[in-house]
Amino acid sequence: MKFGIMMHKYTQNIGDDIQAYAAWKLLPSVDYFLDREKLDSFVSDDGEPVAVVMAAWYMWHKWNWPPSKYIVPLFTGIHYTDNARAKQDGSPVTTEFLTGMSKEYLNACGGIGCRDLFTKRTFEKLGIDCYFSGCITLTLPQQPKVKPEREYVVTVDIGDPSTNHVKKLLEGTGIEHRDIKHYKDYRDSDATWEERVEYVEWLLGTYQNAKCVVTRRLHCALPCLAMGVPVLLLNNERPGIRFEPYKEWLHYSRREDFISGKFIYDVTNPPPNKLDYVPYREALIKQVKDFAEKYKDVHGTPEELCPLNYDENEMIRWRHDAMREAMDKWFDVTRGDIHKIRDLDNGLKKTQASLEKTKGSLDSTKTKLKETEKKLSDRNKELDKLKKDLEALTRQKNELERKNERLNRIINCKCVRYSVAARNAFMPKDKKIKI
Repeated sequence: MKFGIMMHKYTQNIGDDIQAYAAWKLLPSVDYFLDREKLDSFVSDDGEPVAVVMAAWYMWHKWNWPPSKYIVPLFTGIHYTDNARAKQDGSPVTTEFLTGMSKEYLNACGGIGCRDLFTKRTFEKLGIDCYFSGCITLTLPQQPKVKPEREYVVTVDIGDPSTNHVKKLLEGTGIEHRDIKHYKDYRDSDATWEERVEYVEWLLGTYQNAKCVVTRRLHCALPCLAMGVPVLLLNNERPGIRFEPYKEWLHYSRREDFISGKFIYDVTNPPPNKLDYVPYREALIKQVKDFAEKYKDVHGTPEELCPLNYDENEMIRWRHDAMREAMDKWFDVTRGDIHKIRDLDNGLKKTQASLEKTKGSLDSTKTKLKETEKKLSDRNKELDKLKKDLEALTRQKNELERKNERLNRIINCKCVRYSVAARNAFMPKDKKIKI
């Protein structure tokens, strides 16, 4: 039998390719690269079934499910995302595609290996036989070790504050800092698998030969565990979605605790990684190799080897009914959103009208304020003039008071009074001086 692996052709997340690469390294050969979003339409070249390692993140196109009858699956290291719980943009569709015939299909495949405990709990609630397997990237082999010209520490998508803190810790040590974005955009790319492998191996090789790696990316931290590279996980994501139980397996800190020094991790002399992952790594490697050994010499028809023999029409009917139920739910949510948007639009129009009215009132007030300011300015000028006039009159008054006081002193002098009295004695009545 031929073998295949899953890939997401148009991914922006290099973690998808790292998972595919991990599965690729465990198989004796890989003849097919299956598009994760088109599993239901897969048909092999010769019409024979293909043994496929189904380790992946599931999935954007939820209705392209279950996989085609040409796939003999090994479900291990899978992550299920409920968009609402994972806080990602998407529809209100949650677990509808894991019910009915899909559930029967998964249970027919035997225990489903879950990448994280969130996925395991979700499947258990739905009655799907499952267990925690860990992530397929835990099986990655070491990359070639090359002694760099200068020791270096790698930071991966931890944000500027944390990156700057690492730089500060490296000051004066002679150790180089390298910052890497765990991102590769293949949305408009025709890159071959060989080209994608080349990039994955460059990235993993960079991690392999680092003194240590500080990251917030799960598919950077777990490969570092697998390759024995000292790694620190910085992440504020709430537990229970993708990082459980990996936070306990890794040296882990919240970013603010690392920056403040509350959590100490010496990037110049990093501690060894914990070994909790080792049993899961060994079990995953054995599982995939046993799977390959089991099917390498098996031949048969898809109907003989498909986990669940189902009638195509019956499957189409299930998809139709499940999709209709989900679309009804989606419509209810959308209708509620439409009402909210309409109410918000009406509220916005009222606010805008009130704003225009307020603006008009404000403009009128500004005009009146300018007029009042002008009047006030004129009044201030008048007041200044009156102050000056008052000061001049005050000076005149003071001068008159001084003159009056002088005259009073002269008149009250006895000599003056005697002289006036003597004069008056010889003068007619109309010529006398009155004191």
